[in-house]
Amino acid sequence: MIEEGGRLSADEEHFIRRLQASDEEAWREFVDHYADRMLAYALRHVKNRVAAEDIVEDTFGRVVSSIKGFTYQGIPLDVWVYKIARNAVADYYRKHTGFAVLPFQEFMDTRTSSILNDPYEMAEAGDIRKVVDQAVELLAEPRRSVVRLRLFQGKTVKEASFLLGLSESNVKILLFRALADIRQNIAEKMGERHET
Repeated sequence: MIEEGGRLSADEEHFIRRLQASDEEAWREFVDHYADRMLAYALRHVKNRVAAEDIVEDTFGRVVSSIKGFTYQGIPLDVWVYKIARNAVADYYRKHTGFAVLPFQEFMDTRTSSILNDPYEMAEAGDIRKVVDQAVELLAEPRRSVVRLRLFQGKTVKEASFLLGLSESNVKILLFRALADIRQNIAEKMGERHET
């Protein structure tokens, strides 16, 4: 039986065996537990309900086709399912953009709010944060300072303008160009990472 909080009870190994044996009740319980969580996860990445539902369907299809090969080694089922969902999202991006890239906005959401409650999603957010931080460090000045002030410190355009001694329109242009540079850098980095 699945407990609240994303964990299985002590008989997790037994539950997995039931899934592997195609126990209909176990699969109903599995879908009841994961459907909404996976849809919410996919929606945070693609922002399009139809695409998110496709990702969830793909995730469940992969779980069904792989569950028989799952060997229980004390690793929670949640971790395994989450990894499959993450791969389904990455494959969606590869198919539609050529790169397994998460949107820059996803990084900003995790940096400025507490939308992530799942520890595995927090780990992914940490990975994304590292990639974005590296991309920001590659920016030339004053773009790097504009990004730090506007996005990381939450300063207004007027405040950033004053602090940097630039016009407000210049701050806006620099931020726009900096975000384009960051997106390109992340796409290249993630593309290289998935080609190896």
